[in-house]
Amino acid sequence: MRIGMLEPHLLRFGGIRRMVELANRLVARGHHVTFYLPDGERLRCDWMRCDADVRGIGSGLDDTLDVLLFNEETQWHQLERFTRARRRVFYALHAAWHYDKAATWEACRAPVDLQLANSRWTADQLERETGHRPPVVPTGINRQQFHPVDVRPRYPILCVGDHRGWKGTALIHEAATLLGLPVEEYAHKHLRQDQLAREYRKAEVFVVGSRAEGFGHPGLEALACGVPLVTTDNGGCREYAVDGETALVVPPDDPESMAAAIKRVRGDAELRQRLTTNGLATAARFDWDRAAEEMEAHLQQVCDDPAPRPLELAPNRRETSEHPQLSVIVAQWDQRHHTQRCVESIRRNTDVPYELVLVDNGSGADAAAYASQAADVPVLNETNLGFAGGMNAGLQRARGRWVAFVNNDTRLPPRWASPLIESLEADGRRALAVPAVTVAGNQHTVRQEPGTTVEHLPRFESPPSAVLYLLDRHLVESLGAWGEEFPVASAEDIDLCFKLWVNDRDIVFDSRVLVEHVGKGTAGPKLGDYETRWAANRRVLFDKWTAPDPDVPRLPDCPEDDFQRNLDVARSVAGWMQRYFTARDRLPRVRAIRVVVRLGRPVIVRSARFVRARRQSPIMLAARRLLARLPRVERRLLRLTDLG
Repeated sequence: MRIGMLEPHLLRFGGIRRMVELANRLVARGHHVTFYLPDGERLRCDWMRCDADVRGIGSGLDDTLDVLLFNEETQWHQLERFTRARRRVFYALHAAWHYDKAATWEACRAPVDLQLANSRWTADQLERETGHRPPVVPTGINRQQFHPVDVRPRYPILCVGDHRGWKGTALIHEAATLLGLPVEEYAHKHLRQDQLAREYRKAEVFVVGSRAEGFGHPGLEALACGVPLVTTDNGGCREYAVDGETALVVPPDDPESMAAAIKRVRGDAELRQRLTTNGLATAARFDWDRAAEEMEAHLQQVCDDPAPRPLELAPNRRETSEHPQLSVIVAQWDQRHHTQRCVESIRRNTDVPYELVLVDNGSGADAAAYASQAADVPVLNETNLGFAGGMNAGLQRARGRWVAFVNNDTRLPPRWASPLIESLEADGRRALAVPAVTVAGNQHTVRQEPGTTVEHLPRFESPPSAVLYLLDRHLVESLGAWGEEFPVASAEDIDLCFKLWVNDRDIVFDSRVLVEHVGKGTAGPKLGDYETRWAANRRVLFDKWTAPDPDVPRLPDCPEDDFQRNLDVARSVAGWMQRYFTARDRLPRVRAIRVVVRLGRPVIVRSARFVRARRQSPIMLAARRLLARLPRVERRLLRLTDLG
């Protein structure tokens, strides 16, 4: 078979060791295996033997493959780009939603011919998530490298040292502090496999603190090296960790229980011997050749099937409501990692019937491929139409009564949609609902914890940042949608708020919904100088709203007198804002003038003193004249700025 394996990298973490070990043995069994890595990744594995070919994804899209396999959730959308792959497989290495990993909802429901799992616990989780239980491909241990050696232990406690929160390294350190013991970590040492085995053997106890693991190779490798194991009950470790027999198993997030278990192992020689002996026997059951043989059998079976039946997964990502109540519109310009986290939160946490409209604003091939497959309604623009243009393109395809315009660098909380809709339905004058956000230009809506209040924002005083705007679709269409006169991004949110306010509509701030926002993640890294862009866009804004007759639609239910009165207020506010920013932008010039004057005065004075003996010299006369005029020059310069 010609087998392709999509991987995010060939570094030492993320289950890569499992894939390299399997690939090596599949190659030994006569198959051609290629690792496909994201373009720009280092195309080599220098910490263990790798017999498979290694290529960038971009150079392999036309390769003819019998099977294309992925295990990193964020890469599920790459499958369709390999048009000459006959069969597609998802090999789940963990139930990654337990630690809030992006794209796990999508990966579990990706259109594949076969799903596999790395442990019974992972298979259980997938079955609970989708209703489908995948077969389990066992793991292995390279016992030529991981085996006991009689050496004197140097580390009271050894752990991996991965400081991602769910890995529990902080928990291990807390338990060690209770015991007054040091902790040795190996993740930062970048060890080869033979060096890693020697590291295990230096430990009195190896400790795992994860909240969740698909399998957990380090714990099994420690057992194979004859090192007693203390581990949290993280799911995947149940394949080899039996409390009191092969390891001491403690609850997650319980430093006192972990400390007690470490103390027992170090203080009880009989227990330590039992754990070591049973651990070695257990590790001997895990064989990479057997694992590769089972993987080969599963892949061969799906290749031999002329028409594999589609997996029955619930809920199916492709099933879209015929009459969605809500259209969620997300625009991206590359930055796929942000979009995937946002979409994960939308898929898991939207609590009303909805459709997902993904707008790609001229991204590269990778991000565009993701948008085309992840959306219920994809909108693929060849060029970047800007925030307003992209959102309007999505609005044209939306079908819901309500529409939510969402920045792609956000994560939406559980039950986010229904409270915002309820806030609008409570009063017919309410037109726009915005949630609390963790980061925004308008500090009035910034929170770090959800609140309990729903309040009207003061008209023309506090336009909320467009992190998430929820409106009636027909209303926003009647207002001409987002103003596309603003280049790329910024100021279009103020413009839309003004259009609502002049039509006598209210904007409500619902603090009960808290949205996590990166801030400037959507396009900020690509656009560079935000202040320059904001300065250009606000000139467009002020030109529009200070004009005698602004081009602003009037809603049919807004009386002409009210509309004109509100328009006068809007013009006054825009004029005041214009004067404020004009003054603010001139302040640096004033400061520069004062600095020049302050620095120049002593220079002139010193020069004058130097030629004091020659009072009638041309230099001295010129210096005297300059000193006499200096106050008048300063005043004149300040007058020119209108701030003197």
